[in-house]
Amino acid sequence: MRRISKSARLACFYVLLLLCLAGCTKETVQEGSVTSLTALQYELENQTIDFSDMWFYDQLEEKTHVHVAFEEVKDADWATRISLMFASNSYKDMILRGYLDTEEYGVSQGLIVPLDAYIEEYMPTYFSRLSLDGAGDAIPSSDGKSYYVGYLLSQNINTDGHFFINRTWLDRLNLAVPTTIEELTEVLRAFRDQDPNGNGLRDEIPYQATFDDNNSGIYNVFSAWGNPMNMDFVFIDDADQVCFAPLSPGFREGVEWLHLLCKEKLLDVECITQGSNLWMVKTNRDTSGYFSYWRLGNTALDSRITEQFECMLPVAAEGYQVRLPRYSDVVEFGASLTVQNKHIEDSLRWLDAQMDTQTMLVSQNGPTGEMLTVREDGRYEVVYVPDANDLYSIVPVLCGQFFAPASYYEQVYVPAAHRQEKTAYSQMYEAADVLESRSYRVLSYVTSKTSEEAARLAQLKAQLKTVIDGALVSFMTSGVTDEDYAAFEQSLLDAGAQEYTTLYQTAYDRYLDRLEGAER
Repeated sequence: MRRISKSARLACFYVLLLLCLAGCTKETVQEGSVTSLTALQYELENQTIDFSDMWFYDQLEEKTHVHVAFEEVKDADWATRISLMFASNSYKDMILRGYLDTEEYGVSQGLIVPLDAYIEEYMPTYFSRLSLDGAGDAIPSSDGKSYYVGYLLSQNINTDGHFFINRTWLDRLNLAVPTTIEELTEVLRAFRDQDPNGNGLRDEIPYQATFDDNNSGIYNVFSAWGNPMNMDFVFIDDADQVCFAPLSPGFREGVEWLHLLCKEKLLDVECITQGSNLWMVKTNRDTSGYFSYWRLGNTALDSRITEQFECMLPVAAEGYQVRLPRYSDVVEFGASLTVQNKHIEDSLRWLDAQMDTQTMLVSQNGPTGEMLTVREDGRYEVVYVPDANDLYSIVPVLCGQFFAPASYYEQVYVPAAHRQEKTAYSQMYEAADVLESRSYRVLSYVTSKTSEEAARLAQLKAQLKTVIDGALVSFMTSGVTDEDYAAFEQSLLDAGAQEYTTLYQTAYDRYLDRLEGAER
């Protein structure tokens, strides 16, 4: 079949905008007056989205007779805006996506509505999925009440950043994919010295990274020494003990290797300050040989660049078993209603309408017809993804409501090619046994904590991050001495590393006791 041109695709798409989603919800809404609501809406940092003028919500309003006036807030400003809203005593009706301390604003202050008495009647679609795969088990707060609608996107993946190496450069230099930290170091040196991009300039950046994350950041480096360093700094070992990564074996060796890379100009030292946007710009210049990232397809990276790269297994340091942080499906914050909401039932119906199978999949992938089709087996399949993240101007994607436990999701959806790409990488890593046994995300997202525990953990994390970031910058740029490293370890203890670990252990032990009780 002849491939449709891009211009023809776009023309068809805009016609379809006027026609599709006609059958997205199964319940009919009676004609009547429109309920008006207000919402604080989370927005991705690198996106500018007008939710009030988005096609998806226009369609949803026609079906539910609920109009929502959105106030968009970017990730960097989200926590501050939440605090200001509650402090002002003038609340929006709904809080959508992002994150919310439900222990503080629900259990302690009573500023958001417990939903248990409403969910079964007013959110029947969402309610029907809560019991699948135990998906709703982690939603209740410490008082046993549910203060938020969960967000769950089961993607069949197991880690944030996979490692990618420039296969084109390897072939030009007649090099093999490295398997050890020593081999990787030599490959990076060859990338630096032998002009693998062939432009006659010494402009190659062997290892391109950001700083404090597990996607494109340097935290993944420590996995070579069996240390699953992550953004919360804690992990669970095989004996169900919570460990503090910067005080665990392998951390110093990782820091020393990072210094070697900076000293020899094998790692872009600007990784210390650059964010993901600048990282993307640099990686798209055809000067990078190695990086970690979520996946290659359907990202901000240029396809002319990504076609040069292939996924590789993480390298191992001698005497160590690789341990990358494990990503796991956890229920995130989807939506809450504040106590000033006078239309609780209509608000929940509006949220539940988004959980209808087709509507929910449209919210992630775009309208049926041009972007999403229904196969003969009844499953939905993505057939077209707009360029340059244009999808965000049409549908909310990660900023909308979604609740799909794995057993349900597999029955209704065939993942898009880029999602299958990520799944394949995850299967490769699982088979190679390079991931921690139990995901660290259990500690942050699954174990329940009192408001006092959550507040103290947040305070300690901020203190510890200041110490860790400062030490990493110093060690990477100036090197590591025994005296300086001992001072670093003492600073971590002074900043509360032991208390931080103990608080997580206490919450985790409660979680294990609850699981054991449920099994009995």
